[in-house]
Amino acid sequence: MAWLRWLVLFLVPAGILMSPVPAGLTPAAWKIFAVYCAAIIGLVVQPAGVAVTMLTVIAFGSFVVPIGQLLSGYSNGTVWLVFSAFLITQAFVDTGLGKRVAYWMIGLFGKSALGLVYGQMITDLILSPATPSNTARSGGIVYPIFRNVAMTLGSEPGETGRKIGSYITIAGYTISLSTSAVFLTACAPNIMTAGFAKDILKVDISWAQWFMYMSVPALLVCFVAPLILYKLYPPEIKDIPNHKELSQAGLKEMGPISGKEKILLALFVLAVIGWATSSITKVGATAIALLFFATASIFSLIDWKNVLNNNGAWNTLIWYGAVMGLSGILAKAKFFTWLAKVFGESFSFTGLNPIVVLGALLIVSVLVRYVFASMGAYVAAFVPVLFTVGLLAKAPALPLALLIAASSAFGCLLTHYGGAVGPVMFGTGYVPQKTWWTLGAIMNGFNVIVYMTVGLAFWKMLGLW
Repeated sequence: MAWLRWLVLFLVPAGILMSPVPAGLTPAAWKIFAVYCAAIIGLVVQPAGVAVTMLTVIAFGSFVVPIGQLLSGYSNGTVWLVFSAFLITQAFVDTGLGKRVAYWMIGLFGKSALGLVYGQMITDLILSPATPSNTARSGGIVYPIFRNVAMTLGSEPGETGRKIGSYITIAGYTISLSTSAVFLTACAPNIMTAGFAKDILKVDISWAQWFMYMSVPALLVCFVAPLILYKLYPPEIKDIPNHKELSQAGLKEMGPISGKEKILLALFVLAVIGWATSSITKVGATAIALLFFATASIFSLIDWKNVLNNNGAWNTLIWYGAVMGLSGILAKAKFFTWLAKVFGESFSFTGLNPIVVLGALLIVSVLVRYVFASMGAYVAAFVPVLFTVGLLAKAPALPLALLIAASSAFGCLLTHYGGAVGPVMFGTGYVPQKTWWTLGAIMNGFNVIVYMTVGLAFWKMLGLW
């Protein structure tokens, strides 16, 4: 019931405000923490939708924290990077370029069921640098096209699902959460995690550095996951002899590639080059994203009515700006330093091997995902705690940041509600819940093994720890 959610939203921070200020923490930091808790609870329970809830939190918080501080997150460049990239996604939908790429992949790789899913993965990967919403990318652009292929082959949810549709669906979910780790801009929570890493761990990760560090473990998962699922949950249809006809039919329906698609493709390539060379050119990722969006608007690649109706973009702007502002204020108020001290007095990390610490924090970060129904809420609420504990335990900062960032995505695999793209694909009815959770747990274990072995070894080679 909505009223009960509102009650929880207000009672928890009110209880914190009425409690004595803990030793070692300033009254101002304690007040900010109360408002921060309200923001996190709001993200989880959403009594009136994300945007309205967060605006209510800001209004409530203005009674205990100066309004200027509460709104400081909206001046954060990373907030606008995420917002701009959300809108860039709209261009791929409005011009049809995302759909065209999917049909190209079907023609190139769709000879077999396994090849079709690899085409699905490559499509998702190609679009990921400029689409920070894996829900919009995978659930709104890529998966619908490949699901149509399954339906064309006579695979509908239910008795015929195992022909190929079930495999495409569970693989699509796994792929979405794998490509999300490859690029900083492939998933909005990545940028939030990078912000926390800068505030708490004092490590700054650029777009190019993120890709370089994640390239080996994340891409390995991307390319191996479809094969593992093919063995664990094989489709009945192994070969698709008419894949080229399916591709050609889709492309014929779309018509020749339009001028707008060509312009968007050129802008996309330039944006990726710009992000990859930002450390050399000194042009920030946010400026590049804003320029990308502005140029796309000038060339009418984006329908402004669709921009105004892009609820995901506007909701993200409102809640992300609020959370980032509050977390920045908490960092300046030495809250995380105090939290580390509290953990230090409560737990002993003396003599623990750094790899053991990293592994333990990674496993904890995955297991808690059973209680989070939002990737963004998980990152906002739990990542600062993990970073603080890791800092206290003297775990290597960069590997810790990268491991937790990757797990914020692949941790969603445990359930069908861990991220917004889950309900989109699970809701089609192709895969039973028990099967979904079982395969998700297995793929989670695979991710943990890859990042704790290949990932750590690669980062060791790069000198990150």
